Amino acid sequence: MKYIALFVIAIISFSCTSSINQETVNYENETILVGEVNWNGLTKLPYSTWFDPNYLDYNVDTATLNTAHLQLSEVDIIVFLGTWCSDSQLEVPQFYKILDYLHYDVGSMHVIALEKLENKQMVSPEHEEEDYGITHVPTFIFKRNDKEIGRITEYPNVTLEKDMVVILMKERI
Repeated sequence: MKYIALFVIAIISFSCTSSINQETVNYENETILVGEVNWNGLTKLPYSTWFDPNYLDYNVDTATLNTAHLQLSEVDIIVFLGTWCSDSQLEVPQFYKILDYLHYDVGSMHVIALEKLENKQMVSPEHEEEDYGITHVPTFIFKRNDKEIGRITEYPNVTLEKDMVVILMKERI
């Protein structure tokens, strides 16, 4: 009886914490991720069909990053994406590859997948996008000491690496 009780508690605990990598079917009848997501969600089918090649084939601009001597340990990163969005499908895997090169703990990054409704509004189950005024995806937000220091919205101005350097080299608060 004791083991049955522990098993039931384990099942309940798992079901309460399994809100990561949630899938839904959008108005276009496409399976998408919504809410908090991580590497595991982005690298499983059907998302791996675009994530894996865009990650593996991307050549990180190491010269730009090495010259800047970035300190990412003091930076928090929040990413909003749409698994249905071609810009997200390209930029997010490349962003992950850059962070891997920089030895950033991507597990500490807060990644939120948004659903685009028929009226074009983008939402997540917990409505995190409302706090950040998200208008386009992907949006990469960089914070230092709980204060936003910059963002890359939809696509970089120059390159992901060069835009990141500009943002991360801003005077430290």
